[in-house]
Amino acid sequence: MSEESRKMAKLAVEALDDKKAEDIKVIDISNVSVIADYFIIASGSNANQLQAMQDNVDEQLYKAGSHAKQIEG
Repeated sequence: MSEESRKMAKLAVEALDDKKAEDIKVIDISNVSVIADYFIIASGSNANQLQAMQDNVDEQLYKAGSHAKQIEG
């Protein structure tokens, strides 16, 4: 698990929190996956909020020099 992946996970959580995401969970999967170090789960109250959450995470990671490989929901 690299410091870079930890930094990206922190940025994603902050971006989700900025858009009032609920029940944010960060799961360390580095010991069970070669694809990712963290799995982040969050919920929102409606489709517009979920889209805003996704857009904000994409934007913040892009500004930091990274691109989210997979976003679900």
